Amino acid sequence: MDTITTASIKIRPWSENLWFSPRYVINELTQSIRSGNKKNIKRNKEAWICAVAIICHSKIRNEEWWIQVPQKDPPDVLAMKLVPNIKGSGENISLLLVEVFEISAHDKESIEKSIERKLGVKDYSGMTLIGFVRREGIFDHENVATYIQKLKPKVLCVILIVSEEKSTNFSYIQLFPECVKFKYDFGLFCKTTKQRDFIELRRGTKTKKDDAITNDKLTLIP
Repeated sequence: MDTITTASIKIRPWSENLWFSPRYVINELTQSIRSGNKKNIKRNKEAWICAVAIICHSKIRNEEWWIQVPQKDPPDVLAMKLVPNIKGSGENISLLLVEVFEISAHDKESIEKSIERKLGVKDYSGMTLIGFVRREGIFDHENVATYIQKLKPKVLCVILIVSEEKSTNFSYIQLFPECVKFKYDFGLFCKTTKQRDFIELRRGTKTKKDDAITNDKLTLIP
């Protein structure tokens, strides 16, 4: 077997045809932190937040999702699943536009007020908002959901991901349009998933995928 050296690894540029597994995205955050590239770290964190939420979402619905960081934001992240074309061969893309935000420990306001401030007067129609709660403390997610639902925000969905333990076991809390809470260990998913690191789509009248295998270094952040 040939040995692959660092010098022989080819770096493939970002492509709109490449979609990455949530596990790949989560691992990439570690690599970007090591690089020290602040721009990449920020976008990798946004993709990481999306990946954790998508892992939980995929376990609820038993679906396989893929992630891409677009060249321009908004949205911060794209997520998609492939749906079989009922008219013939190939698959169609079911696309999710994701906007990401954090609720930090420095915010002195309540969880619901932080979300309301993020929503502001913006029109997020057709987009999913995912918030990463980075503060300690207990909150009643049902009360927060009721508060957000009464705002009637212009958004497709509002989700929080919350670390309630010192582990990779996170809570996925959908607040809008309805209240759903689910807990799952994304670290376990990353260790056990059989999902490929990436797929490459060939676009046309009917979307088809190549289950690609490569030794190249792929580019997640444009």
